[in-house]
Amino acid sequence: MRRTEKADHAEPLRGELVMLEPTEKAVQTAVIDHWKAFGVPGSLVAAIPNARAHGQPGLCKGLFDLLTLSPTKGVGFIELKTSRGRLSYEQRWFQMLCEKAGVPAVVCRGRDEPIAVLREWGVIR
Repeated sequence: MRRTEKADHAEPLRGELVMLEPTEKAVQTAVIDHWKAFGVPGSLVAAIPNARAHGQPGLCKGLFDLLTLSPTKGVGFIELKTSRGRLSYEQRWFQMLCEKAGVPAVVCRGRDEPIAVLREWGVIR
């Protein structure tokens, strides 16, 4: 950013609290912990360890962060993003592939959105 350009956010004033956004990994951990505490019997929420692992057999660019299984909804995928995070080309392709196959694949931001989706899909109570 050049010195003459204004920032798109105001700098905090001295003594003002600054809210830091959790990382995708922190949100992922919180969502899985929530499922462990409130998961419906016969359901599953599992992380897909695909970050920085491209080129390894069986891994594919674009897979979403979480795989879910529920007795009522079946399989689904959740991609976790920060407020500024965007889907990659491969993630958009994966989401479209899931859509064509009738498999739910959603993008969620923050901690509350994925938990609401898990509740809607019957994975947690």
